[in-house]
Amino acid sequence: MQLYFKNGFVTLSYNREKRLGKAVWTGRLRGPELREAYLLCLEMVNRFHLTRWLADDRGLGAIDPEDLQWSLEVYVPRLAATSLLRMARLPSVNDKGREAVDIMIDKGHTFELDLILRDFPSEAEAMNWLMEPLPV
Repeated sequence: MQLYFKNGFVTLSYNREKRLGKAVWTGRLRGPELREAYLLCLEMVNRFHLTRWLADDRGLGAIDPEDLQWSLEVYVPRLAATSLLRMARLPSVNDKGREAVDIMIDKGHTFELDLILRDFPSEAEAMNWLMEPLPV
């Protein structure tokens, strides 16, 4: 994996050959930091035409209501329009963080998507599923 971006809240990396992206979230992002991180995720997906994504949300904290609203209005529609076909998630251990992401996922289902999303208890299981051949 190649490092794309890292700060105290998120580490973004990718594998161009496997068309795989990964985000590891740590702590509670708010306002500009959250929006920048989400926009960088989109930039990385689009730049490298990624089809697989691992969202390691285990360390993700709560998301403020105004940031969740921005995510639903801006981030989710843009994510729905990307090349992603398969997304694996390691859910947050924080109830509020997990609930916020679940709301975003529900919103994503309102779009016509080719994206399949699944939750996993371990990174190994998530990666095995992600790397299975994609439908043609």
